[in-house]
Amino acid sequence: MTTETAPSPTSSDSSHPHGEPRVVDVLVVGGGSASETAGPRAAAAGLSVAVVEGSLVGGECPFWACVPSKAMLLAAHGHRRSGSDDHDAAWAWALQRRTDATAGRDDSGKADGLREAGVELVRGWAAVERDDAGGGLARVRRGGGSPDDPGELVDVLRWRTLVLATGSAPAAPPVDGLDDVPTWTSDEALSSDHRPASLLVLGGGAVGCELAQVYASFGVRTTLVETAPRLLAGENPSVGEAVAQALTGAGVDVRTGVTASRARADGEGVVLELDDGSEVTGERVLLASGRKPRLECVQTLGFDTTDAGALAVDDRYRVLAAGRPLDDVYAVGDVNGRAPYTHGANYQARVVADALVGRPREGDETGMPRAVYVDPPVLAAGLSADGAREAGHDVVVATQASHDTGRAHVERYDGPGTVELVVDAASGVLLGASVVGPEADSWGGELVLAVRGRLDVELLAEVVHPFPAWGELLLPAAEDARDQVRARRGDERPGRGAEQPAHTA
Repeated sequence: MTTETAPSPTSSDSSHPHGEPRVVDVLVVGGGSASETAGPRAAAAGLSVAVVEGSLVGGECPFWACVPSKAMLLAAHGHRRSGSDDHDAAWAWALQRRTDATAGRDDSGKADGLREAGVELVRGWAAVERDDAGGGLARVRRGGGSPDDPGELVDVLRWRTLVLATGSAPAAPPVDGLDDVPTWTSDEALSSDHRPASLLVLGGGAVGCELAQVYASFGVRTTLVETAPRLLAGENPSVGEAVAQALTGAGVDVRTGVTASRARADGEGVVLELDDGSEVTGERVLLASGRKPRLECVQTLGFDTTDAGALAVDDRYRVLAAGRPLDDVYAVGDVNGRAPYTHGANYQARVVADALVGRPREGDETGMPRAVYVDPPVLAAGLSADGAREAGHDVVVATQASHDTGRAHVERYDGPGTVELVVDAASGVLLGASVVGPEADSWGGELVLAVRGRLDVELLAEVVHPFPAWGELLLPAAEDARDQVRARRGDERPGRGAEQPAHTA
């Protein structure tokens, strides 16, 4: 949930008096994508469902995060490839594309969608109470701009089951002086029409990499600072190397393995002092080093939290209290920290919706995809090689350059990219995969299925792709991994080997 734009006046709002609590079977706190998944499914089964949201229905993704950033990225890619140096005109076009993609931040269509699905929308910020025996109250306030300043009490609801889908908010890194210099959160950057002359990006995760490439593409002198030794540090090293190459090619000054220790104002700009003794300058700082779960609505209830400050849940996404799952309280999406992506929230909401209608099951996040929409894009699923080793697996790793295929020849692509497969050496099961290359977020999808299905690499190596498709890139890596597994087993069957390229024209 966010606080920057008022809900659409045309949206469906609750107008019930708050004198007597109204009873609902299911109360969803937070109107993001998870509410749009769980709410209608529960309502379709005959349950009474209410969603409480103080900002825009749909949450961060369609208005402040995923959708506007992808609109800007696509505009940036097009501008860069055009070779034009008219950054002003291209920026204006990008802003219009962002406005179109976010429907001008009008959430009335999404609000109407909930209403048409039989879900009541209550505008406002909820503070939740829970009875020892289960169930509880939600006091809804409206008129304030955030959960910390919610406004006047407008409604009281009694819930039987609670689904917490409150999302997360940008978190500022602990840098001395940061409060005294101009900064943007990612939400603020994607809300602003301003194109700064220079920008300092703190954080080399997905958000930092994407926005650094956006601004650099429009002529902004951009510096990215990342504490870890490489970008996207949780992924295989080949991913961070490929993305660093792509960002450098777009004009980004990439600084890895250094930490910002102090920020100070310098005229109308900012100086960041780095712990290697160097300094970098910019008009403002973009904070992209992480987010924090939003727990304001339940902060007095004593629910268990993780070391990262998220709500602790079991594999059915039931919230834990004193180490025990509560059958009447669930948490999905960023607020539980397990799969902090829109598609992760939607998956968890489907699992919870099944429980709400009497079909409880455990969630399985094996193969949950992770995408980064730089140019070229990244798709990863499952464990990295380091993560697999830490989990106790003996692994084999196979790689393939993503320009070594017939499709790359046709498109004259020789840019950064790679395919990397992580396979359990004993079983041959694919544990993880990462791909970087043109349209990788699409053609790499079969690896998501392969990891989720715990596919044996012997079968993966037999998959046939049409020529000349980008998917042909997977064959050499799959055959290499298969041959390595066979060699570990002492299987002498001949293999193709990774030294041979995929079919080229």
